[in-house]
Amino acid sequence: MASSPTGDLSRRYSFGNFTLDADRSELLKDGVEIRLRRQSFDVLLYLVERHGRLVTKDALMAAIWGDTIVTDDSLTQCLIDIRKALGDGSRKVIRTVPRRGFTFDCPVEEAGTPHATAGTTSRHAGGARRQRWTTAALPLALVAILAWWASTYYATRLEIPETTSTAVYPASVAVLPFVDVSEQGDQEYFSLGISEGILNRLRRIPDLTVIARTSSFLFKGANPDIATIAATLNVAHVLAGSVNRSGKRIRISARLVDANGRQVWSQTYDSEFQNILVVQNEIVTAVAKALTLTQTAAPLTQAPSFRDVRAYERFLQGRFFYNRREPADLERAERYYREALEIDSGYARAWSGVAAVYFIRIVEEDVALEAGLAAMQEAVEQALLHDPGSAEAHMRAAQLHFLTGDTEATASHRRSAAALDPNDPMVLSAEASDDAFEGRFDEAIEQQRRAVELDPLGITGRNNLAYFLLGGGRFADAQAQFQKVLEINPDASQAVTEIGFILILQRRFEEAFAAIEKWPDGHFRDKGLALVCHSLGRRAEADEAIGRLLSRKGADAALELAEVYAWRGELDEAFRWLTLVLDEIRSDSARFKDRNLAFDIRLSGFLEPLRDDPRWDEVLAATND
Repeated sequence: MASSPTGDLSRRYSFGNFTLDADRSELLKDGVEIRLRRQSFDVLLYLVERHGRLVTKDALMAAIWGDTIVTDDSLTQCLIDIRKALGDGSRKVIRTVPRRGFTFDCPVEEAGTPHATAGTTSRHAGGARRQRWTTAALPLALVAILAWWASTYYATRLEIPETTSTAVYPASVAVLPFVDVSEQGDQEYFSLGISEGILNRLRRIPDLTVIARTSSFLFKGANPDIATIAATLNVAHVLAGSVNRSGKRIRISARLVDANGRQVWSQTYDSEFQNILVVQNEIVTAVAKALTLTQTAAPLTQAPSFRDVRAYERFLQGRFFYNRREPADLERAERYYREALEIDSGYARAWSGVAAVYFIRIVEEDVALEAGLAAMQEAVEQALLHDPGSAEAHMRAAQLHFLTGDTEATASHRRSAAALDPNDPMVLSAEASDDAFEGRFDEAIEQQRRAVELDPLGITGRNNLAYFLLGGGRFADAQAQFQKVLEINPDASQAVTEIGFILILQRRFEEAFAAIEKWPDGHFRDKGLALVCHSLGRRAEADEAIGRLLSRKGADAALELAEVYAWRGELDEAFRWLTLVLDEIRSDSARFKDRNLAFDIRLSGFLEPLRDDPRWDEVLAATND
């Protein structure tokens, strides 16, 4: 964002009981600062400065991210942060105008006031100055790696579809977040940690399908009945419970209910806090017995993952803030993980937690790259040193090597994670991504379908499945998956865009034109019009849209032009633009972004006319470099 034109004045905006100080980059509520991530602050400032006016999504993203390649999820996460900070759960302050953009619908007063301290500068850099390779939410290969980050949005706004599938495994269970019923109501971090620990142990039981935390924990605070939850998550059983902690004593009540609401098993456990892992394992054993399953993982004999119960408590607090992901929560998460390590320096799960925090901070450009990678590397090395059998530690190692461009090490650690925890949706998505990149779409689709079964409300995994179906030429199936995304999250504008492009690939041109005409101005609309108007014989309109696309810069713009020219049958021009994309891939220092561009080339249906040309083999070879 641009700084104030007068160095001695600060632009301040007041609305309700909030004050937004543009140059100090502060959001205050009744004089108390509310922390926002830098991108979220910039988005809020841009909207406030244009209060009462419609701001298109493309204009907003261009203002905040400039030429940086990001997708809708980046903006979505910023809006979540802002709405939480403003208490705008009903979306009356920042109003979404379907398929058009957003308006800040609150009276705003503007005033220029002197700085309290001279020389203060914004801590939020403008979009054009950020490193070009930011990856807040790239669409294909990277989203499989970033699945845990993307899940935060869906915990804040849940649209429950009628069903997500027709198949239900008899031996299947969803673990709901246990409710904190402690007298002070301050043990939510503990109750959620207990629930996640039980879920992770259940996942080790062969032949048992366990829904991922991403989907099952979406029901925290919601009030649907068990039958609705079971139908939504496609499970035969639901495990629910409560936690009451008083000092060193804990009482955990758990009950297993079938999809018809009938109670299959229940038990209450009274214990000392230090015996918490024993209680968790007893619950897992009881659930397995109730479902007549054999436990080859033997949870009761599993060694504790911590040596000091105080470190475990700090870890649970860190995990709570990492998963909640409200403003400043990453800093809180790291602090608690570090406190756990001060108590027990060999606590591998806390080291994995630190690595997870730095992965997100690097992706969000909240830390200098060199310093972030150094901190993440130390955490990964310590996690693997103290627990080489941890699937999470190997996934964090895979993420680290993915960031540094070491593809062999990434694949090696991912294979280790898959062997240790084959039912982790993130691991499955990563493997499916590799299959799709190599053109093995049947295998990729099969892997990704399994990931979606385990995480049916996880938008990232479902988007991946849709893209893999597109790459395999299964347009109707891909459209169905994007439609399911919209059922879960009606604001997923990326799904709207992809459905429009699929209509073109299906040669349903009139339908596609009617849809694309409603899109807000921007390069997606221009690309759609360039494609569909050509197919409808409206050459002048198609050429006008191409003209607008030609004004854009960067590899993503070049790829869009290559797609348009390929669709028009102008193969030489298409290959010329593809060469520019490949030059960008070869010159860009961010290897994980290179892979994403290569992925887009390999999966694009609009490049199909190029695939019989001998030059296509050269393109594929270049994307493998």
